[in-house]
Amino acid sequence: MKVIQFHILLIILSIGSLFFNSCQPKNAANDKKADMENAEFIPEKKTLWGFDSIPKSVQSNFFNQEISGNVIVDPEYWTWGASVIKWSDGKYHAFYSRWKKEYGWKGWMTDSEIAHGVSDKMEGPYEFMNVVLGSRLRGGWESATSHNPSVCVVDGQIFLYYISVDLHDVYQETEETYPVTKWIMDHWDIARNRQLIGLAIASDPNGEFVRTSEPVVKPVEGVFKNIAVNPAVTYVNGKFTMIMKGDDIKYDKAFRIQLAGHSSKPEGPFEFEKEPVYNEIQTEDATIWYDKMKEQYFMVCHVNSKPELMVMSSKDSYQWKPASNPLFTRKEILLDNGETWKPQKMERPFVLTDDQGQPLMLFVAIKDKEISGNIAIPIR
Repeated sequence: MKVIQFHILLIILSIGSLFFNSCQPKNAANDKKADMENAEFIPEKKTLWGFDSIPKSVQSNFFNQEISGNVIVDPEYWTWGASVIKWSDGKYHAFYSRWKKEYGWKGWMTDSEIAHGVSDKMEGPYEFMNVVLGSRLRGGWESATSHNPSVCVVDGQIFLYYISVDLHDVYQETEETYPVTKWIMDHWDIARNRQLIGLAIASDPNGEFVRTSEPVVKPVEGVFKNIAVNPAVTYVNGKFTMIMKGDDIKYDKAFRIQLAGHSSKPEGPFEFEKEPVYNEIQTEDATIWYDKMKEQYFMVCHVNSKPELMVMSSKDSYQWKPASNPLFTRKEILLDNGETWKPQKMERPFVLTDDQGQPLMLFVAIKDKEISGNIAIPIR
């Protein structure tokens, strides 16, 4: 009799549990988001790309904050994200973000500026030359920061895309008693959702970069929301293709996805595809190039909270899919003594190619032990 009662109790509890769960409010999109965030991203841990080791001394120079081959670092600045071109002078020109250490790590959204360095070799060392974009444009839409540069060269013109924060409708520049840096720190979420993409143009990497008067990309209703940031741009056959980050419209909270936009002009307007480049897991920090030999576009991006950089490909730059193996590289660096360096952060990939679109060098931004900088890794 007791056994029967016990089974009856189990049945009642099971029915109650089913009824309780069925009555709970569901958000399918957010449930899928949680599942994806917890899933293993790339179960196959092989890569089709080859990377050379770099000297052990690079790691030492990084931690000693000494500029050398394969490392861009500065003891007085947080240094981040490089975009590199080879100019007609035969030299390599790196454009990268930096902000003073005194502003702290989160100063990237308040006081970052875009610096310019020059080297005879693609791996460096890059000698600092000048600041091409300051952290403020008084009277312009850029209320704070110039960050995450991406450089595209077309017919002798340099198009430098970057991000800034537009606060013109929420913060008055005359509020001297409440400086913009402090305002952003106290209103981080508001400022975060006012990041937009700007453009500055020059005819010489050593010359003046002139900003356009308005942002070139803002969120597009029905396609992506909140932010337009982290552009990567290439130019092929009269068409500018941009991969950038926005928030997915399917989620209530911020969910970072990659989108592709196209324009016949560097300043846009860019028309974005409604189908994201990638939206399965949160990603950011894209780099893009066109391989003339394969007649194919490639995109590499940082996968948030995962130990990999992912590669995707496209024949037309409109429809994208993960490459045959989506692992570009793990977030680790092989040193020439056989050791593997695994920085706390390894983001902002940039792939420098030759004239045929063959990858030559991977630049990554790393942060480790409260030091940040850019590391150059040769690609085989």
